[in-house]
Amino acid sequence: MKFFIERYSPHKTQENPLWLIVLSDIMTNLMLFFLILYVFSLRPESEAHAVFLNGFDKKHIEEEKEKKAQEVLQKFKEKDVAETLRDELEKAGLKDLAEVQMTDKLIRVNISAPILFRSGAAKLEPDAIKVLTVMGKLLEKLKQNDILIEGHTDNIPVKSGDYPTNWALSAARANSVVDYLASGFGIPQEKLISAAYGEYRPIADNKTPQGRAKNRRIEIVVTRK
Repeated sequence: MKFFIERYSPHKTQENPLWLIVLSDIMTNLMLFFLILYVFSLRPESEAHAVFLNGFDKKHIEEEKEKKAQEVLQKFKEKDVAETLRDELEKAGLKDLAEVQMTDKLIRVNISAPILFRSGAAKLEPDAIKVLTVMGKLLEKLKQNDILIEGHTDNIPVKSGDYPTNWALSAARANSVVDYLASGFGIPQEKLISAAYGEYRPIADNKTPQGRAKNRRIEIVVTRK
């Protein structure tokens, strides 16, 4: 009997408190659980739900990684096209007639209208074909990007020709460039956008011949992904 009492007496239980280890594990897990709930409560319900589900969606995570990688590659491709375009225009002796600018959001090419069209006309001239061929070969690499073709004029009223206003003339010229790029280089038409601004977006003073010459232009704007 003495052996039984000593074996199952309280002080024996205190010497080996394994239940405390189990209890501490449970409390730790509960603390983490409530901490996660608190973090999710700080976000909008829809966003928290999406984050929670995405955390267990390995396929979604892989797709997001692939998407990010493609975006990085696209940025490098756009930069390469812009730099190559500058070099090709310079080789063709057209550097002073076509200016290339690049920002984080777009690539803009400003082409002087006199080398593209005769006064009051919208038919592409031989020099225009030369410039646009250089551009078309490079724009083929950016078929995923939207390409905006803008027509601009000076503020001198149209006195002759097929177009009653500067706006109509700028629209016809922009459409001529769109048609050439779509038919000659296979750029999807849904990616080509034509815009006419007439004399309403000048980049120089229309009071001087030099300013008016700068305002008569075609701008090709490639939006960056």
